[in-house]
Amino acid sequence: MPRLDLDDDIFGQVVPLIYVLSDARGETANTVVMAAAAQFGDSSVDIERLSNVKDVDTVRTFFDERYDPDRPCAVFHTFANGTLRREIRRELDRRGIPSIDLLGPAVTVISTLTGEEPTHEIGAVYSDAPASE
Repeated sequence: MPRLDLDDDIFGQVVPLIYVLSDARGETANTVVMAAAAQFGDSSVDIERLSNVKDVDTVRTFFDERYDPDRPCAVFHTFANGTLRREIRRELDRRGIPSIDLLGPAVTVISTLTGEEPTHEIGAVYSDAPASE
């Protein structure tokens, strides 16, 4: 895979890490990240998932234990609860970790189109799925 011609190769030989965070299983965000990463080759990024996030303290603890400031990283997330989404975004911003909200903007647009408020149901896309999933 051709690499960008950068004057200072900030990535060197380190494989960037994408964190996938979700208040449910994280399947939606993981699928989007895998589809995007597939544009860059098999080993372009590593992906680590944190599922079932219920509060910002879980995210703080997770990054306190795992974050490596010498390894490029970003967070892709899907949180149904807007308050939790904002708290986590603030925590990631405080740490200088770039993040992408994959669910919030889509929910906002659909809410605007339908004139309805979202349910904020966690894992709503899987609510009719069999319990084994």
